[in-house]
Amino acid sequence: MVSLPTAAESGERIAAFYSAHGQVITVQQVVGIVALAAFIAFALSLPPNRWLRLALWAFVVSELVTNVVPLIIVATKPAPDASHSLTLVEDLADSALFLSVALFVVAATLTQPRWLRAASYLVAAACGIRAVASPFGIAALDQVAPLIFVAFVLVLSIKLLVRPTAEVRLSATTDE
Repeated sequence: MVSLPTAAESGERIAAFYSAHGQVITVQQVVGIVALAAFIAFALSLPPNRWLRLALWAFVVSELVTNVVPLIIVATKPAPDASHSLTLVEDLADSALFLSVALFVVAATLTQPRWLRAASYLVAAACGIRAVASPFGIAALDQVAPLIFVAFVLVLSIKLLVRPTAEVRLSATTDE
């Protein structure tokens, strides 16, 4: 995997980076799109609520933009100024992605126990801070926020497998 350049870098450096790493970037973005399908399936399996679908679609749209923009840069090999502009779009989409992650983790736990909701608030705070700070060049949470999101999804998955919600347990007993 490669870490994509941000708009803080010059257009020349951005264009050179994409030129030098085009194949790896392409593979990385395609894998991201495939992984998105798995995430959509996971999110649709969660107990539905008003905010969950909105959060999911915000996540999907922003994730697709963060995948498509680098593919456009690789495919079109734009001039340095255009590479810089497209990278700025990708940076903004990346911030939107982390805001949607914050919304998703909170929406996914609205009916969950307090301890899990509290954990979701911590993850949402980290992702929200990362979303706002990153465009200003503050990279303190660039590595941490995605990892705690993945860890949270793992904890939520395990919790749902071990102790399903009352709604799921009720429907399972009425099906028998």
